[in-house]
Amino acid sequence: MLRKTIFAAAGAFAITAGALLVSDNLVRPSHADGHGAKVAAVKERQEAMKAVGGNMKIIAEFVKDSKGSAAEAAAAARKIGEIATAVPDVFKVEATLEEMDTVGKNRAKPNIWSDWDGFLARGKVLEEESAKMASALDGGDAGAIQTQFGAFGKEGCGGCHETYRGPKVDG
Repeated sequence: MLRKTIFAAAGAFAITAGALLVSDNLVRPSHADGHGAKVAAVKERQEAMKAVGGNMKIIAEFVKDSKGSAAEAAAAARKIGEIATAVPDVFKVEATLEEMDTVGKNRAKPNIWSDWDGFLARGKVLEEESAKMASALDGGDAGAIQTQFGAFGKEGCGGCHETYRGPKVDG
């Protein structure tokens, strides 16, 4: 009898907790239609883009301020190239602006998916420019490093940002 009472109480608690979650909009019915997967995909691509930014910072600090080493900067350029190869995977799940905004700061524009081939081409350019950046850093020629850093920023990052990334989001 005690065992049945415990199971009944546990079941009632679970139902009550579930009802509270639903009433507080912490669990939304739209999760059943893939909303949760879309939010997870948005988080994954945001983390990938943060990693690109962090690695770009390492490169910029070396090139502009002589912080760190050429080897560290070259490794950062290679990491950006690795992330660039993952662009098709981390952006393959299309999400609405509303779904993206539930994750937080979002700068992805919807034309990523309406111009998918163009977006993928920009990812390839990032991959190529990061390889050139790593090569220039490995070579050690200051002029070549500066020249490639400019091309890397303009063509590798900027080429995509201008078309597929929206303005900075406050908050």
